[in-house]
Amino acid sequence: MGGERDRRNKASGEPLDSAPLPPELAEFLRDKDVACLMQATDQGTVFVVKLPEHEIASVRGRVLIRLTHELYDRPTAPVIRTVLRIYDQPASHLALETYTNIEDEVQRSDFASLGRQDTFVMLFYDEQLNHTLTKVVTHAAPEETTRVLDLAERLFSALPQEQFNFEQAKQEVMEATRL
Repeated sequence: MGGERDRRNKASGEPLDSAPLPPELAEFLRDKDVACLMQATDQGTVFVVKLPEHEIASVRGRVLIRLTHELYDRPTAPVIRTVLRIYDQPASHLALETYTNIEDEVQRSDFASLGRQDTFVMLFYDEQLNHTLTKVVTHAAPEETTRVLDLAERLFSALPQEQFNFEQAKQEVMEATRL
């Protein structure tokens, strides 16, 4: 279950604990309608989520948030798909995904950090990249994160380097899965 920090500055309407995006991350997110990615912070790995304001409004309050990791053993690379499901509507839910390339030291480190956390933070940004909501979520199974990473590292180490192509493998997983 996710706790929520949504104390607002009455003058600006922004959260009191606003978290502006680093310029390079803001530039990356600017042209995306929906995005979810992991980012290292001094508080551990957080999920940065960009959504339209009406979607963010639907996740305010107490909502169930489920985090799962799926490992795909593709011929060109192991792919970790992380899915966040936010049960904000009785008839449906909001689902977000992000992918981890364990060859990338930063991505591997961010994912590993998540496995050492009892909670994780979700920072929500609207269309103008304003930080509008923070959710702190209990990490129900951090040991699962560690197990998936260990398996992915074993698959990666067995793969010939000249065969490695994460983008191709990720594309195959995206085409084979649905949210």
